[in-house]
Amino acid sequence: MRQVAVARRPVLGDKVTAMIARVAEAEAVKAACENKGANFSELSLQQAIDRFEASETVLASIALRGALPASISERLVTLVTGELRERLISGHAVTPQLALAVAIGTRERASLDLVEQAARAADLPAFVAHLRKGQRLTASLLLRALANGQMTFFEWGLAELSGVPHHRTWLMVHDAGDLGLKAIYERAGLPGRLLPAFRAAVDAYHAMDFEGRPDDIPRFQRRMLERFLTQPQPISREDTDYLLDKMDELTVEPEMEAEANAA
Repeated sequence: MRQVAVARRPVLGDKVTAMIARVAEAEAVKAACENKGANFSELSLQQAIDRFEASETVLASIALRGALPASISERLVTLVTGELRERLISGHAVTPQLALAVAIGTRERASLDLVEQAARAADLPAFVAHLRKGQRLTASLLLRALANGQMTFFEWGLAELSGVPHHRTWLMVHDAGDLGLKAIYERAGLPGRLLPAFRAAVDAYHAMDFEGRPDDIPRFQRRMLERFLTQPQPISREDTDYLLDKMDELTVEPEMEAEANAA
């Protein structure tokens, strides 16, 4: 087909990709997004997403491009699932606010299943090593685990990624202050932009008696969001409102469940 043939040319400038994003069929848009020689503007990528928001193949072709504007990454995180979402959070400029909100959410079933498996693993170090071998020990997965109170999984994940023995990793996370966490986090090669989200989770864990009871997780997540919102970092009004809404959800849902049980 002519549109696909054009989309696969070795070099495509902004004007051509803009036209493809606006009017071409899905297969041509997918081919252009997969083309390493195609130069897309932020507006054109937004238009492609607008037109093919329900197309997993087109969204995947955009998500897997080598570099993406932050606005594109953050929009895609809300539309894709599984490995694509993991890659966007770990590899692109998704804000720690959004990464934390995704970690608290329940839509990412595959990641949550891995966190639950880790909690039941008879040999957690071997399980973590297996995840790393399969390239599944990502920043997104570790943040999801920590947001659900799985501190031991987080410790072993850092130890595996950094090559530092677990007992030393434990000391750096729990007994060496902010600089210890920062040092082991950087040694593990995790994205620096997500450190505030991890630090808020670790601080919240230290601030409460987390025993793993069913009501502990929403309580812990509320504390984690409180810690994040009070950190000395620039957060926009929009992001603040979004995280406050998330805190409200975490407060309302347990109350509704308690009322239902009492009825």
